[in-house]
Amino acid sequence: MADPQAKQKFQQLRQQYVQGLPQRIQQIRTAWDRLQHVSWDPKVLTFMTHAVHKLTGSGSTFRFPEITANASTLEQQLIELQAKAEASPEERQLIVSSLEALNRAINQASGGQEEETGTPGEDETAKPEFNIAVVEDDPAQASQLYQELSGQGYHVDVFADPETYSRRAQEKVFQLILLDVGFPEGPLEGLAWLERLRGHVGSHVPIAIMSARTDMVARMRALQAGADIFLTKPLDLNFLARRIRQLHESATDVCPRVLWVDDDKDLLNYYRNLLTERGYQVDCLSQSVRLLERIERFQPDVIVLDYQMPSCNGLELARILRQDPRYMTIPILFVSATADLQNTEGLGSLVGNAYFQKPLDDEAFINCLQAQIVKAQLIAARIDLLSQRHEVSGLQNQDYFIDSLEHLMGRLSTDETQLARTLIQLAIDNEPYIKARLGTRRMIELTGQLEKHLASHPLIGGRGCHLGGGSYLLLAEGTTPDDNRTLIEALRTELSELPWLTEQVGKSLTVSMGALPLNHGLDVDQALSQVEQACATAIREGGDRIEWHEEEPPEEQPKLNEHIQELLQNRSFTLHFQPVMNMETEDTMFESLVRLVDDDQVVYMPSQFLPSLPSDRGHYDLDRWVIEHAVENLAKLEGKASASHSVIIKLSSSLADVARMQPFITNVIRSSRVKGQRRIFLAFSCPSVVKEIPTAQSLFATLQQLGFGIIVEHVTLNSNIVQLLKDVGNVDFVKLRPALGSRDGQTRELDQLLTQLSAHFGSPEHIIVTGVEDARVLSRFWEQGIRYFQGYFIQKPGIAMHYSDAG
Repeated sequence: MADPQAKQKFQQLRQQYVQGLPQRIQQIRTAWDRLQHVSWDPKVLTFMTHAVHKLTGSGSTFRFPEITANASTLEQQLIELQAKAEASPEERQLIVSSLEALNRAINQASGGQEEETGTPGEDETAKPEFNIAVVEDDPAQASQLYQELSGQGYHVDVFADPETYSRRAQEKVFQLILLDVGFPEGPLEGLAWLERLRGHVGSHVPIAIMSARTDMVARMRALQAGADIFLTKPLDLNFLARRIRQLHESATDVCPRVLWVDDDKDLLNYYRNLLTERGYQVDCLSQSVRLLERIERFQPDVIVLDYQMPSCNGLELARILRQDPRYMTIPILFVSATADLQNTEGLGSLVGNAYFQKPLDDEAFINCLQAQIVKAQLIAARIDLLSQRHEVSGLQNQDYFIDSLEHLMGRLSTDETQLARTLIQLAIDNEPYIKARLGTRRMIELTGQLEKHLASHPLIGGRGCHLGGGSYLLLAEGTTPDDNRTLIEALRTELSELPWLTEQVGKSLTVSMGALPLNHGLDVDQALSQVEQACATAIREGGDRIEWHEEEPPEEQPKLNEHIQELLQNRSFTLHFQPVMNMETEDTMFESLVRLVDDDQVVYMPSQFLPSLPSDRGHYDLDRWVIEHAVENLAKLEGKASASHSVIIKLSSSLADVARMQPFITNVIRSSRVKGQRRIFLAFSCPSVVKEIPTAQSLFATLQQLGFGIIVEHVTLNSNIVQLLKDVGNVDFVKLRPALGSRDGQTRELDQLLTQLSAHFGSPEHIIVTGVEDARVLSRFWEQGIRYFQGYFIQKPGIAMHYSDAG
């Protein structure tokens, strides 16, 4: 709630400002006297202009509009003299008149004659600390929730459907979303939207699902879709109130952090007071040269920069920040007394910039501040989904590591490296107790340091991910299983002896590990489950130890091949989907990925079953199955947000076979119920197109007449792709090979390729990048206008839970 002493605090700051006014006007007068009677020194003129600029920005802030008005007039006159060798007599007289007017305004303020027009914190209602969004189309239910929650002192906003919430989400930071399941757009539209929210932007806002269903199946499916709380209708408002209080109490340690950089200390004090009263953590800095040091220490969620400061302006500081991948997604709000700041050529960034003229409209500024923080969090989450790792020196992102692990385990039976691989789950012992002692911020710093140490360890080599809290999933590679055992034990001992860990915790920090030697008899889900159980056993038995999961002999290769052959005969295929996302518009294309699954839900990768397909019609029949089921999934999509989703179908057949498949494709499309702007893209490998250019010309033209989009993928630096595109005709997208998305791929040759492709298409928006290594690499592509990126996370572009009679 609002600070009851807000008015008193403002009056103290106002009085402090008034007391400093005589010194400010004296500095300005002294500078003018020197310019008139000693020499016309450009440095003195710059100093005088900046001193007046401060009054332009601060007068109205402290309820002295006459100071701002007169200072603005004088500042503009001084700016016009910057490029002149000396002022004319007429210009000097204008400055003298303006200086006298400013002096009178300051004398009036110092004499206490300026009428107050209100103070911050005097709102008719107290400022809320906890905002709740109710997404409910039933007016009666929405009204009841609004009345109950508002009566408890919370600020409540009601949205009729998820799409309305999405459009307005950046206007305010919400601490809880109450979401209904069914909407007119679809009986499960709430859950479909929740799945998109969790999958696309990684929102951390707690979400409570409201449903008439009470059975365990409904609860489990809602939680699997990403819900944090499940509420049954009619709602138990007492239970809801208790859960909100718990969330409210836990939210106090994660207030948004604002770093304000301005050389006007009076303004810094004013905005420190205002933002602190609104629930932000605020750090102020008047010396811009210490910005990087302060960011490292404070870790702000947003930075406010004065555009005009001595020796360095805000734009120059922003350029420095954008060169560091750690700071690329921190939004920057520029503030200045300069009227045409927005017309200044700014610095493009992943999260954009915002500009405000002093004196600030406090409410408009805070609304923009909240919106920028939300936008930056969403962008940062998307970068995490699209990148291999968040930082160059850190472990991999979870989605990338799990995807890589799945592909690795699919290749184990044919692996020629003969390396011994061990999956490890590592957990800090007594992590909740250590977090309670250190606090959230220091615990985040400690786990970050530990992650970097693990990533740089030669046994791990960056292979692994942070699971959250004090838990990590790692992949060790050694020459033999015995070597791995010895090295993993040495790693556990080493961690307990690291001085920086002991110094922070105050005693020796210990870890527990679960370890599982990998073999081709396992699938990735089994491996993850077994290593998790082993780690839990190690913790349960006292910690500071390693629990090795008992190795099971791998399935014999002939028996495995027979099993795969049986699954192929039964057509036991399933589809997963990997999104290709436009980072700017969120338009999404889902690339279909085919897998083979047995009755025990063991998943086999294409590298395991494609060699076993019949040589005559195997690939042809598989492609027909993929096309039929991918189109079926697209037709089943419900809700407004799904109307623009598209599907990419990767084909493994030759172009001649695809041409032979054309009547089947035509029939599938005509019999489908695909509506709206949804589209189907067929993806062809660049090397296969090169071999059959005449066939590709005819086939692409026919497919496009049917409404298909065409993608040429696996594009390399030496593929002569531009000439190929000219030969085959219209193509909708090209997709680069993953290797070009790494730091090693950032070469002059790649820049030339992107330039040539952009010139060919007339826009870089027809280029899809995959294999992005980190935020810095993504930023380089972004600066070249590329917006479509493919990450590693897998999902289904359908309704999150399928059951009838939902409510």
